[in-house]
Amino acid sequence: MDSLCLFGCHCCILCQGGGGGVDGRAGPGTIAEALIRGLPIILNDYIPRQEKGNVPYVVDNGAGVFTRSPKETAKMVAEWFTTKSDELKRMSEKTHKLEHPEAVFDIVRDIDELARQREPSNFPYLLTSSFTSLI
Repeated sequence: MDSLCLFGCHCCILCQGGGGGVDGRAGPGTIAEALIRGLPIILNDYIPRQEKGNVPYVVDNGAGVFTRSPKETAKMVAEWFTTKSDELKRMSEKTHKLEHPEAVFDIVRDIDELARQREPSNFPYLLTSSFTSLI
């Protein structure tokens, strides 16, 4: 780990490499990208009723932490790079247990299966043959 990327005021993610990272707030897309990359997450806020469940998902599974305090965030990051590097490594390993890099294809397959079960309709959006070959 050699760089720290901060994004907005909703999350910060420790990044590997120089300057790369995951863009966006602490929503499910950002969390999914971080998990796939093995990046521990510090969440410091969430949108009520929309992102609230993301906090226990990340924290309870050991893939990151939650704090609203900027001072606590700074302290955690400093410790991860010094005295608690083993904690950072452990969280990084746990992120891989939660990753689902093929999830988008699973979702498309499920939607396609449901669409095929329906009666014919005037629904104007059908999957093209080039796309269905991917699923």
